[in-house]
Amino acid sequence: MTRWKLWAGAALAVLVIGGNAFYWLGAYNIAASKPHLPGVSGALHQYLRNAVTVRGWGVHMPEHVDLADDGLIRLGAGHFATGCMSCHGAPGIARNPVVTGMQPEPPMLSGDYEAPEYWWIARHGFKYTGMPAWPGEGRDDEPWALAAFLSRYDSFDRASFEAAAFGRAGAYDGDGVRFGGLPGAIPPELGCARCHGDDGLGRDGTAPKLAGQSQAWLSLVLSAYADGHRESGFMEPLAAPLSEQTIDALAARYAGMGGTWQAKTLAMGDPARGETLARQGSEHDDIPSCASCHGANARADTPRIAGQDGYWLVNWLHLYRDGPVPQTPRAHLMAAAARPLSDTDILDLAAYYAGGG
Repeated sequence: MTRWKLWAGAALAVLVIGGNAFYWLGAYNIAASKPHLPGVSGALHQYLRNAVTVRGWGVHMPEHVDLADDGLIRLGAGHFATGCMSCHGAPGIARNPVVTGMQPEPPMLSGDYEAPEYWWIARHGFKYTGMPAWPGEGRDDEPWALAAFLSRYDSFDRASFEAAAFGRAGAYDGDGVRFGGLPGAIPPELGCARCHGDDGLGRDGTAPKLAGQSQAWLSLVLSAYADGHRESGFMEPLAAPLSEQTIDALAARYAGMGGTWQAKTLAMGDPARGETLARQGSEHDDIPSCASCHGANARADTPRIAGQDGYWLVNWLHLYRDGPVPQTPRAHLMAAAARPLSDTDILDLAAYYAGGG
């Protein structure tokens, strides 16, 4: 028995000493130029797949999210083009050779996951891969656009992808991904129009309507995105590099646009009840009237919402009710107004205002 204890002690000592030597001497070659030892890459990838599958089971899709909605798919395609394509390529567009030297190599995507799993990946990213978490802290609503697009990735060819992402085919010049600033990269002028449209009317639900909003409100919101005072994984990365002059110019441009707001109505909610809430509020539930601020005589720094698409109205009301509340002037008033709203109230209000208010 004593002999076995000696052998066990010696074996444990070898493991401890060997483990420390392995750790402190960096014995495993982490160079991206060298492949993993046989079996290591497969084991790591399978663990990643298992982790995503298990966490996907707990993902709940909000009831107002429709993964088949063309606007949501276009939004996902547009964000993919500017936020993901440089590493993963896109339908008909090869990856840049730089990323093929990464370890692990970012894959071309081809329907490997279910929609809740795509949401989880976009929202949380992966450690030790270069795959980032969603940049808009707390914006659990936004990654559903990527989930909608990626769930249909295999149905796109290059022309249909570019039409979805940019509003027109042929927007991206070149056979493979090119980095920003180089000839053939995504044209800078498509930065806003790819989602909000050349006319500022939101490409039929792809993004909020901006045409005719007040210049004061547009400048306020763009500055908030640029300074990180308003969370959004879509808007913060685009607004962060903008100068005050550029923000003012963009605000003036969209404020000067005309056009009729043809609303994309919400498929759920009771617009009649929403109208009552909007006009009168509810004294019993401590809900104020929306029209008192968003009516015809609204302040210049208050957005127009009548005729805005219902999907966005639902998201914004949830944002003010549940957070993260923007750190902008008067945002606390909107948060106080939204706090008593139930999910049903939000759907009803969105249905009313989406219909023209």
